[in-house]
Amino acid sequence: MPTQPILGPSIADQITRVSGGLVIPPPKGDQNRSVQKSGVIDADGQFVERSITWRNGTQVNVEPPMPDPATITELPGAWMYAGPLFGHFGHFLVESISRLWAVGQLKGQIEGIVFTPKFQNRPQHILSVYQPMLESLGVDVKILNLEDPTRVETLYVPQQGFGMFEMIEGAPEFRDFINANAGRNVVADGPEKIYISRSALPPARGSLLGEKQLEAYLEAEGYTIYHPQKDSFEKQMATYKAARYVISVDGSPLHMTGLVGDSGQKVACIARRAGDLDEIFARQFKAFKNVDVVTISALVQDWIPENDNRPSRVSFGEVDFGVLYDKLKAGGFITGTERWAPFDDDSRADLLSELATNQKVGFKAYVK
Repeated sequence: MPTQPILGPSIADQITRVSGGLVIPPPKGDQNRSVQKSGVIDADGQFVERSITWRNGTQVNVEPPMPDPATITELPGAWMYAGPLFGHFGHFLVESISRLWAVGQLKGQIEGIVFTPKFQNRPQHILSVYQPMLESLGVDVKILNLEDPTRVETLYVPQQGFGMFEMIEGAPEFRDFINANAGRNVVADGPEKIYISRSALPPARGSLLGEKQLEAYLEAEGYTIYHPQKDSFEKQMATYKAARYVISVDGSPLHMTGLVGDSGQKVACIARRAGDLDEIFARQFKAFKNVDVVTISALVQDWIPENDNRPSRVSFGEVDFGVLYDKLKAGGFITGTERWAPFDDDSRADLLSELATNQKVGFKAYVK
């Protein structure tokens, strides 16, 4: 049985060369499954284990069936398999880029890299969205997102070098590639202090309960409230490179900050849901930039949609603002002398009522 790779040691030699292999995407018309049947089959019909992308000990993709020969297209030349191309920004930033370390190593040997769609929903649009980001991370060859089963003349399949949870520190070769290339040609441009906000995201995205109150507190401390989804990837990188103080709830933008930032930054990550994700981000920053992130778990309650049964990316975390104040002040992020007050019962009820109106669903307290 395949097992999730260990990324501590070097993976420089962990590249499989396949002649006449098949790159097989998920079937067209299928739904977005958590585990997809896709990957690489060699000329002998064997599933190439290094084409597996792993997450928390579970395969994101499993061996696909052999396709109908009439559906197979041909791709001449030498290419590198890059894995599934996610539409979700966070998974793109951690899982879709996880094999890019080999682009530098295969320099001059390949014409480009090939992805398979995470699922077949506007795959060329997804590629067009993320191509500028991939180029800013150091991909200087052609990039394809293959919608049909494709026989590739020569295919290099590198080991996954980065990933969620246990794989968040990345392999040495991945860290070296990112630190040498990510945002290299982007000029730092932005305020010194930023709070990366979720308050302007679409309604069905979780955040902190009463995030606007936190924004007001931080604006009074000289922070710019930053909504990254309103900017291009290049502008986001420029902003993260310029910031010396970064405060954020756990979320995808911190992954990007961890890719393009530097060791001189002070970073605080506020847990917005159960699951210790603030600690995961801290591990990424330490491994890539040698930054000791101030992690803040001040959660007093997860508020979840009434039809859900656990905290998720759509839940809202209620934090004790007094504890948040204490941690930020101790970490050197704020200087105010008046401790922030937690919500009283009336304020909490008003926030939950407003949330239910905006989300068109009621919220309930999560009980373990």
